[in-house]
Amino acid sequence: MTMTGSFPVIPTPFFENRIDYSSFERLFGHIFPELEGYTLCGSTGEAVSLSISERIEIAQFAVRNTPANKKIFVGLTHTNLAEMITLARALSDLGVAGALVPAPFYFPNSFPMVLEFFRELNRCSDIPIIFYDNPVYTKTWLRAEDLIALVEACPHCKGVKMTDHDLSKIPILIRNGIPVYAGDDVVAFRSLLLGVAGSMIIAPSVFPGHYQQVVKLLAANDSSAALRLFSQRILPFIHLFGPGDEVPVTKAVFKELGIFRSDELRLPLLPCTKDRLREVMIAYELGAGSPSAVLKT
Repeated sequence: MTMTGSFPVIPTPFFENRIDYSSFERLFGHIFPELEGYTLCGSTGEAVSLSISERIEIAQFAVRNTPANKKIFVGLTHTNLAEMITLARALSDLGVAGALVPAPFYFPNSFPMVLEFFRELNRCSDIPIIFYDNPVYTKTWLRAEDLIALVEACPHCKGVKMTDHDLSKIPILIRNGIPVYAGDDVVAFRSLLLGVAGSMIIAPSVFPGHYQQVVKLLAANDSSAALRLFSQRILPFIHLFGPGDEVPVTKAVFKELGIFRSDELRLPLLPCTKDRLREVMIAYELGAGSPSAVLKT
């Protein structure tokens, strides 16, 4: 069954270098009830700066504090396959909806390397996998045909998060029965127009109500109203947000809004500057109005 909905990749809050669970709770309150779920321990969640035990602890907390009708995805980014399998099995036991898994980073992967890596992960765990097609970070450029072959070879692979800006791959994957999830805020609206099954980006966590209204308008075939709302409420923020500093900026915004207690990061990431936060908050304020005011114009 295709998992549809908005599952934003959310940051991991820290306070004095520990996971700040009270801030997690406030973030959950911010994104629910509008969104269908969320994604933990992705790039935005500083996954590569978290230990395996921390990721499991975060997932355990999330399962305890998330309504049963909401879906939780957890990132499995790692270069150590044995540890990845350990994490995948722990997440499967917790009952999360799935794992977000990119190609292993650092090595110059060929497609056969990626295929064998995912075959082994598929063999050793039964957790549903969303392949994270992120060529910029993984230095692994895959064609639509490669992605189709990967999904066919790995029965637990249930979809693709598309961060690659080659959006021509989206309709090819959909025609082959593979669900696709928008993976970059910059091309999110174009991805929605192409019929993706959902979104795994940052914007829905910042503007949960507005983003869901855009999705509903597109489902009702009102693309003009959807674009108007997206352009006036969400796009100003995307224009001034990232690329390259998405994590510091997101944490700084959530602290400014009183959702996070701290905008603390783990090195090598550095805090958002006051000037950078000021320009992003200008865009946030433009988007914070009621969607009805936009739709009536």
